[in-house]
Formats: sequence, structure tokens, C-alpha cells
Amino acid sequence: MKRPLKYLLVIVAGILVGVMAYSSYKLISDKVEHSQARSKDQDATQSYGIAFPVSPTPRVYEDQTGEEIQLDDEVSPLNSMYDLEKFYAQYPDAIGWIYCPDTPVDYGVVEAEDNDYYLHRFYDGSYSVSGSLFADCNNSRDFSDENTVIYGHHMNDGTKFADIMYYKEQYYYDQHPVMYISTPTMNYRVELFTGFLCDADSETYTFRFDSDQAYAEWLQRMADNSDFKCNVHVSYKDRIVTLSTCSYEYYDARYVVMGKLVPIH
Repeated sequence: MKRPLKYLLVIVAGILVGVMAYSSYKLISDKVEHSQARSKDQDATQSYGIAFPVSPTPRVYEDQTGEEIQLDDEVSPLNSMYDLEKFYAQYPDAIGWIYCPDTPVDYGVVEAEDNDYYLHRFYDGSYSVSGSLFADCNNSRDFSDENTVIYGHHMNDGTKFADIMYYKEQYYYDQHPVMYISTPTMNYRVELFTGFLCDADSETYTFRFDSDQAYAEWLQRMADNSDFKCNVHVSYKDRIVTLSTCSYEYYDARYVVMGKLVPIH
């Protein structure tokens, strides 16, 4: 074998070994980061767990009108799961907790001054590859907007908002038609009414509307897009929440699930 060719083969072999070593390092590193992220979430849910139910929500009133808010008779399951007062006290950016029974969706919700901060940060600001669930920085922190948008990563290990992709299928909706959200002042049942694929810059991400009619028409367009059928009726009188995660059908695709907020005890 000629010497130049021999040297070339040695160089190529060295490069291949280097690539394999780097790939192995990245694979192990990614697994470690994902494991650390899961551990942080698990530690958080365990640290706020309680042995006895919290008292149901007392009578509450509208801040602006002073009128009593009518609560549905249902008691939120979160009342008997977590001490959320402790959660809110520990993390200034915490605005709520979202829970979907029999799914991995069981996390705190935060909101920052921009939509990048919590992409790869835990509630306390430390690094986490899976980030946190966070409300859009343009939303009011008390879920008082017509549409509050909550973002979450589509993690390959099934954590965060990976499971909302399953709402493409009717059977999944039938098994999981409601979620629950608790805030510092209110518990809600989230009655899901639509789920669909959309662009990241679509009208889906509209937070407030100029008129009741504009809002009602927008709600109808959102409902008409749904991948699943349901009997949930929404009107301009309702406030809703939109759960959004990345999808991979095309560049900047998103999958969203929307539900109306029903105040409960």
C-alpha cells in the first residue's frame, strides 16, 4: 500500500473514531439531562404532596363588579393532591398547576417576562432540558384573558405536553375529556372542545378580542378545526385555555388543545 494512501486511511479512521466517541458522549449526556429533568419534576410533585384534602374554594367574587362567581359543585382533585400555596410561595413566577387524570400532564405553570426564559429552565431558574410549562408573557397571570396560552415541550420521553398529540384520535379524547387547573384564587375544570394542527404564527395565538362577536366567531373557527368530536359548547362568555406544543408535520407546526375554564370548588 502506498504511504500517502495509508496515511489517508489512518486519518479517516481517526475521524470515524472521533465521531463515534462524540456521538456516544452526546447520547449519554442527553440521557443524563432527560433523567435529571424528570427527577426535578418528580421531586417537585412529591414535595407538595399532602395527606389530607384542602378545604373547598370559599365564596369568591369578581374583582371589578363585586358579583359572586358561581362555582360548579365539583371539587377539584388538586385540592387533595398538592399544597399549592407552598408552590406559589416558593416560586414567584408560579401562576397555577395543571393536571389531566391518568396522563403525565401534572405540572406547575409559570410565566416570565418573555417566552424564552422557561424553555429550558425549571421553576427556580436552574437548567432543565425539558423546561417548564409556561403561559405566554402577553397573557394576564390570573387567566382572565379570553384565551390563555400555555406552552410545553413535546418531549420524546413522553413528559411535558407530549401526550396532547394523542388528541388527534377520538378514543384519546373520549378517555381524557377534561383537565384541571388551579390558580392562587380559583380552581377550574377544563372542558376540552377542540384539538388541531396549526402554524406557530396562526390566529390560534390570539389572547384578547375587540368585541364579543369577534371572539365568538374565532371560537367557532377553532371548534370547526377539531380532530375529535365533542358536546362541549363555548360562547363569548367563556374564558378558555390553549395548550400548545411542537409538532413535526412541517416547519414551525404546532399542535394545540383548547378547553373552556369552568370554576369549581
